[in-house]
Amino acid sequence: MYLLYALDLVVLALFFASYYLTCYRHGYRVDFWHAQLFLLFIFPNMIMLPFATSELNLVILGSDFNAVVSAVPTVFLITLIGYSAVLIGSSLWRVHLGVGMRKGTARLLSIVPRCSMMLMSSSNVLVFQSALCLILQLLMLSLYFSRSGFGFDLRTFTFENPQLRPIALLTSGYSVLIASHCLARYADTREKVLLRCTLILTIGIAFFGSRGSVIGIYISVLLCYLVKLRRNISLVRIISTIVLIIATLFYLGNLRAGDYSFAGFAGSFIFLLFYGNNFSDLRDFAWVYSAWNHLFWGGKTYVAAIVSFVPRFASHFRDTWAIGAMTASTAGFDPQVHPGLRPGYFGEGFFNFGLPGVVAVGLLLGIALRRVDIDVKRAFSSSQPSMMKAFASTTIFGVATTFAISAGFSGLYVVAGIYLFSWFCLCVERIFHSVPVLNESF
Repeated sequence: MYLLYALDLVVLALFFASYYLTCYRHGYRVDFWHAQLFLLFIFPNMIMLPFATSELNLVILGSDFNAVVSAVPTVFLITLIGYSAVLIGSSLWRVHLGVGMRKGTARLLSIVPRCSMMLMSSSNVLVFQSALCLILQLLMLSLYFSRSGFGFDLRTFTFENPQLRPIALLTSGYSVLIASHCLARYADTREKVLLRCTLILTIGIAFFGSRGSVIGIYISVLLCYLVKLRRNISLVRIISTIVLIIATLFYLGNLRAGDYSFAGFAGSFIFLLFYGNNFSDLRDFAWVYSAWNHLFWGGKTYVAAIVSFVPRFASHFRDTWAIGAMTASTAGFDPQVHPGLRPGYFGEGFFNFGLPGVVAVGLLLGIALRRVDIDVKRAFSSSQPSMMKAFASTTIFGVATTFAISAGFSGLYVVAGIYLFSWFCLCVERIFHSVPVLNESF
């Protein structure tokens, strides 16, 4: 383990050296590249390594503790290979191959940002769709409250009523997408109605029991805003903001469990941070690996994701091979009531295809993340800085992550449907704007 810790320290040192030389020294307190590397790979894996092997995990792991701790070195090395592939993917984006591959890739990657810009082109369409999201939220919450009483855990309610789960996922995904686009346009135009839409939808999503959905509304806009500020914000304020966000998300977890006490939350904050299920990628990866039968899944979880337009309750294949079901059942949980473990961004690729899958996922994430980092900086360094352009580019990385963790793949269908519906709404809006106003004396 000492050699593993030494390797971990080397990786951390290289990351912070890269941050200082290529971000801080270039006038940025935060850039998209280093922020996402830290949030997705460095903190939940490199920094969490000593905590993943601590005896305090006995509270979570129980009798599986020894087997999981024994698997931690293996999964750490697997994760390190994936992280190295991310760094290599970043370098590949800068390589001109001379056969049009980079140009073709750039055009392909630009499809989603263009759709995002289309959605943000009309305040009226955003407000209209916010109203639709609110109606869906109210319908789901009224059904939830009528059957289970007041609470913040609609997710558990949908596990108990699987026929409602697709509707809840649609409502959640729709609300997050529209709210985040409202916020991005508000940052440029200061249209207060869009800020109100964002806040109202956020309140509704808080009852759904998914902290990831709440942070999903704000994280990309926040990172873009920090890039825009460059030197005009201190690292102390950034760290304070991060701590506040984490504390808020953890408290939402307490609300989901029915615990409304601030005192109890304050006492458990440190434990939740290092031993809860929020940054448990390394531990959960080891948990699944320790119980795995070493037979690769052969891409079945990805196939289950591709057919995610079919609800799990209606498909035995999806109910068996969805990544959440597989991680839960492998670790010994009932997938009908347990949403699954989170083996990080390289776990699914490894369990399906071994190390080639880990490398492929890493290269994909590295290419997408570097492209977004460049686009965000260009959006704010142009003669007309634009939050909407910067935010639209971040959708590229959002799509890339669904290929790394297929649990969110159904969201791609939701996003495609929303963009298509938005295009239709814009066409209708243009038709009405083109109709001449009748004379009042008529």
